[in-house]
Amino acid sequence: MTGRVHVVGYLSIDRIEAGGRAMEGVPGGAALYAALAARAAGATVALHAAAGEDFSEAWLEQLAARGIDLAGVARKAGPTRRARLAYGPRDARASAHYAEAAWWERTRALAPSPPATVGGGDVVALMAVPDGVADATLAAARGAGARIAMDTSAAFATDGRDAVLARAAMVDCFAPSLEETRLLHPGLDDDAAAVRLAASGCDVLHKRGPAGAYAVAARADRGVRLPAPKTDLCDPTGAGDSTVGALAAGLAAGADFVVAATAALAFGARCVSGIGPSALGLDFKETTRQ
Repeated sequence: MTGRVHVVGYLSIDRIEAGGRAMEGVPGGAALYAALAARAAGATVALHAAAGEDFSEAWLEQLAARGIDLAGVARKAGPTRRARLAYGPRDARASAHYAEAAWWERTRALAPSPPATVGGGDVVALMAVPDGVADATLAAARGAGARIAMDTSAAFATDGRDAVLARAAMVDCFAPSLEETRLLHPGLDDDAAAVRLAASGCDVLHKRGPAGAYAVAARADRGVRLPAPKTDLCDPTGAGDSTVGALAAGLAAGADFVVAATAALAFGARCVSGIGPSALGLDFKETTRQ
């Protein structure tokens, strides 16, 4: 029986610099990409997030129209988190908002609530969230017998390294990026860092952008290289988040970890073929500046 996917994380409004263009007003946030990809992968999806006053109602209506349950989405006073993402050569990314006090204030104010009702066959896609939310979500999922696919971000891997590592030992699958594992396990090469994480007892999907991914089963001493599907790169934003959402969908459908991971990469590739979440089916108008 296929379980439900609960996506717990943040919504944002993004400024994206990619391909020589700067785009303003793009709907984003890890939870948005993960929910859209999980739904595109065929899962029944519930989104758990908070939207600021300026997050477009039309965007939420589109999510609902795609069959995503928004009962766990709260409207809160004040603005939505604003992310500023700039992409350079060789997959370089600058996330200037991580250094902004306003972004961290909004992170605290817009923290999502953990799912109130989780089924034993469900999968929780736990995106990068503060410790309190993460711990409460883990407790809810574990109490229900649900599985957890966890992501992180460079911000949390830097400031909360020990907490992220401790949490990885408690989840079923951890899906960090190259940047994040280099922060979590500095000094180790990329393969060794993924194997070290898997030694704690979780499956590891090590996301490697255009190079695909490295999938390591829990406690295995080596992994499997998964090639990236071919795609026309337009905007890298949300690729990793989409992969995590689709991975959770595959696990909820009963797929083996490596099978689910392989299929999930296709949704990351789909995501990057459009601006923001447009390739995953969310329509919006952005302001473009040269």
